[in-house]
Amino acid sequence: MGKVSYMKLKGSQNLRIRLLLATLSTKSIIIEDIRADATWPGLRPHEVSFLRLLEKVCDDCVVEINETGTKLKYKPGIIMGGRHLVHDCGVSRSISYFLEPLIVLGLFGKKPLTIRLKGMPLLSF
Repeated sequence: MGKVSYMKLKGSQNLRIRLLLATLSTKSIIIEDIRADATWPGLRPHEVSFLRLLEKVCDDCVVEINETGTKLKYKPGIIMGGRHLVHDCGVSRSISYFLEPLIVLGLFGKKPLTIRLKGMPLLSF
């Protein structure tokens, strides 16, 4: 195996879109300084949950998060899809936060994607 080259990015803005595009383009990324100066630095629970969802849908996907959650290393795998998958989205974000990227990933999967998302159905403002 050859050495993997990573595209380096900073900050947490558009994290979900960055991960989706990295997966579709099969480009490995490192995201540093994720809320490094915030009161509670690092990834939020819904972002970690989204990473776990990517691991379920993709084969050979590698996710490494440092102890503080301020650095993320992501190597996308092959989008496999799958049947009878279940994912707990938690209650910090609505299911649409997870559903939107899944619709795109489902189009490019090797197999049809059937997944049950558990969590908060919608947020009221």
